[in-house]
Amino acid sequence: MSGIAIAIGLWYMRGQIARYIGFFILGSVLFTVASPTAMLAHGGEDHGDAKPKSTANAKGVVSHSTRLGELELMVKHPSMEPDKPTTGLLFITKFETNEPFKAVDAKVEVESASGAVFNATVAAGEQAGTYSVTFPAMPSGVYKMRANVSHDGETDTATFSGIEVKPPAVTAEGGTSWFTQLVIGVVFLIVIILLFGLVFFVWRFAAGPGVNEEALSA
Repeated sequence: MSGIAIAIGLWYMRGQIARYIGFFILGSVLFTVASPTAMLAHGGEDHGDAKPKSTANAKGVVSHSTRLGELELMVKHPSMEPDKPTTGLLFITKFETNEPFKAVDAKVEVESASGAVFNATVAAGEQAGTYSVTFPAMPSGVYKMRANVSHDGETDTATFSGIEVKPPAVTAEGGTSWFTQLVIGVVFLIVIILLFGLVFFVWRFAAGPGVNEEALSA
């Protein structure tokens, strides 16, 4: 009977250890998959910074945002190219609630380093607090943009610096970036497949043949 007990104990311990290893590897896989998503995810807009700021995403869309008293202003437009008009959007909302603000007269102008001023065409959109902004064709250079917002007898001005008007990047750079992303995706997929294969192997090992009949009859 002692031989049977030892055999059963060893088989049970082997199964438990293999299962723990399987759970550990599975948890590592899930953590690996979830971590990039968590880093890329973000919450609502950060209303803590009232200073003008400008950002650009991977698609070339440039965003300028700031606080003007009780209002929040955001201008979005694609990358500006020399000697071509550019159409963007202006959003005006209440700073605390993020609700669209309707009763506003908005004007946008762009000033070059030499002092030349280019006036953009601003037209109210279909949605409240949304305006279409068409920038005129401008030569290459770095500009300063001013957005004047008038409401309730007051006028506030937001100024954004470093507005670039330049030729688009060459196609080769975009191709390299696309190829790099493809390689990273394929490698990541292979790693995931290998890890799941290892988990399956460990699971099969844990669920392998139990105590053989010879041990039970001993």
